[in-house]
Amino acid sequence: MSVDDIARIRLAAPGLCELPVSLQALQLVGHPYRRMWRSEAGRLPQQAGRLWELVPAQGDVPLFLAPETVDDIDEAIDIVQSTPAARIRAEVTAGRATRLSAWVEDLCRGRTQARHDLGVAMRAYHDHVMAPLSPVHTRVVTAELSHRTREIATEGIATMLNSLHPAVRWRAGVLEVAGPVHADIDLGGRGLRVMPSVWPRPGLALEWSQPTLVYPVPYATWLAEASAGYDGAKAALGATRATVLQTLVDEHTTTSLARAVALSPSSASVHASALRRAGLVASRRRGKTVRHSLTPLGLDVVTASRGRALL
Repeated sequence: MSVDDIARIRLAAPGLCELPVSLQALQLVGHPYRRMWRSEAGRLPQQAGRLWELVPAQGDVPLFLAPETVDDIDEAIDIVQSTPAARIRAEVTAGRATRLSAWVEDLCRGRTQARHDLGVAMRAYHDHVMAPLSPVHTRVVTAELSHRTREIATEGIATMLNSLHPAVRWRAGVLEVAGPVHADIDLGGRGLRVMPSVWPRPGLALEWSQPTLVYPVPYATWLAEASAGYDGAKAALGATRATVLQTLVDEHTTTSLARAVALSPSSASVHASALRRAGLVASRRRGKTVRHSLTPLGLDVVTASRGRALL
């Protein structure tokens, strides 16, 4: 990255470009977006089913389904429906091992009915999945962008880039993003837009008007912000893990924690380890025992949920 590229690094909130990547998040067991969706409704409208024929469960998503910087679903549908058939085919078939369905073949040929069906599917998915979760999603993104802004102000751009995700590294003027494809990319002074997302892994959208690095919002941010509006601890963690979190308001050994939440010691240890990886619990060894307690972030989550039982 040149000096001009670094000078043009900026943070941005995602819009309806989240549609295809949120489809992948819904299929990933344990993802906070999936947990919150299941707690709200957990059922997909039948009309949205066509989207699953286009978006794989993992890997890259067809970028034509992710219109850049669009927040209005009508505008997003218009943009997607006007995508040239050749581009649709290229993006849908890239890296695909399975045969295309008859409907996807029609879409790749530019058939009017197939394009209409895609618009219906997008609207149904937006109205029944994305819109109900939008207040939480907005809080999460706002909190993440605020954190990154403070990080740039106090520690600099390099620290911000290096803390986004283990697969993203800034070294000697080069931004490395681990992925399935190896390529050297010169941004040519266009700069870089950095965008938090529900997508489970980092990725680059180089075809957009400004090259964009998309990275997953940290798990702890999801949990803290979800808890501020409703019982997000239960939604994002599951009932048992949320109970363990609340129980650790008081320090416990693994054995005493297991007794308090009616679990086996091995299960209690697994839950405590998962919460520790999320930054919510600290564990330290004293002699032959391991003692667990809440971190400041874990305490914030529990405090935000007070007045609403975690169970």
